[in-house]
Amino acid sequence: MSETHQTRIEKLSKILFIVFACLTVISVLSIYYTHQLPMYKTRTEILCKYQHNGSYYYVAKLKPNVLYNKTILKPGEGTLYTALVEYINLTFIYTFNSSPKPQSIQVDHQTTVHIESPGRWPIRTLSQSEAQEIFQLSKNLNFTMQINCTKVKRFVETIDKEIYGTIRSTTYNIKITSEIHVKANLTTCFINETFTPQLTIAFKTDTEKGNYISIENLQQTKPGSTLKTEQILSPEVQNLRAISIIATTITTIVLATSAIIYFKHKSPAPPIKAIEKFIAPYKDLIAKAVQKPPRTENTVKIETLEDLAKIAEILARPILLIKEPEPTLIVIDQNVIYEYRINLESL
Repeated sequence: MSETHQTRIEKLSKILFIVFACLTVISVLSIYYTHQLPMYKTRTEILCKYQHNGSYYYVAKLKPNVLYNKTILKPGEGTLYTALVEYINLTFIYTFNSSPKPQSIQVDHQTTVHIESPGRWPIRTLSQSEAQEIFQLSKNLNFTMQINCTKVKRFVETIDKEIYGTIRSTTYNIKITSEIHVKANLTTCFINETFTPQLTIAFKTDTEKGNYISIENLQQTKPGSTLKTEQILSPEVQNLRAISIIATTITTIVLATSAIIYFKHKSPAPPIKAIEKFIAPYKDLIAKAVQKPPRTENTVKIETLEDLAKIAEILARPILLIKEPEPTLIVIDQNVIYEYRINLESL
């Protein structure tokens, strides 16, 4: 194998070694990156949607009056002044809507009535018999009841007299709470939850407005849904991980192969100590060259270092030591180069 061919293989293997060393680093980093990506994706599916609806509706029976000039007042038709209201008929209607529609449904309910005088005495929970007696509360899910202002006022005054010995409460509230427990069987899911609509009928006093009754939040809803969440294997991430591993394996194999070829054909490093010992007798004539000599066709091969030293003395020129690609001693005289190549094997 010629020296030129040897040098070409060395350079090519060195380039391949450097290139695939970089590619191996990149592929290893790609393995790290792809293993940081989540292997599984979270998929959420809506199995069903549903909504509880609680609707309150009232009709207030008024005493004969000049203000409204009528004896019936419905929501949105005017203020319920306490002095004008004789009683209020209240109706509650519950509906349950779902998609898909339930195959079967079971509804349990309980309605509780509370009376309170804020800041004066604690909430008084009425028994079912008291609620039926005072408010004519029905036992149905879609119940009806009558708020008789005289009966309510009399009940509040009785509690006031027990505590204070006199009538003190000018503001008091009636709270109606329905606890509705629903069990619905749908084709996609099963619903088991409680809906608790609450209505407050407040007897208030205002310096400008006077005594009046406030009934708000007549429409109450509670939407809901049942979700199904599952972890799904991501084929994209799985493929990226496989590709990064295959790429790393290939680049590592090629890197190892190019390294073997490079180090096999790499020119041995010159034995510096042996060279220095060899040229020591002529060290005063020798200078180390930093760069390669100029190219010229006029190159004279010299057989021995001693002959080259004679030429240097005759020409009064220094001997230049060139280490790469192989140790060589030269003397340059204008466009003529006198060259002596050191035989490393003979050192």
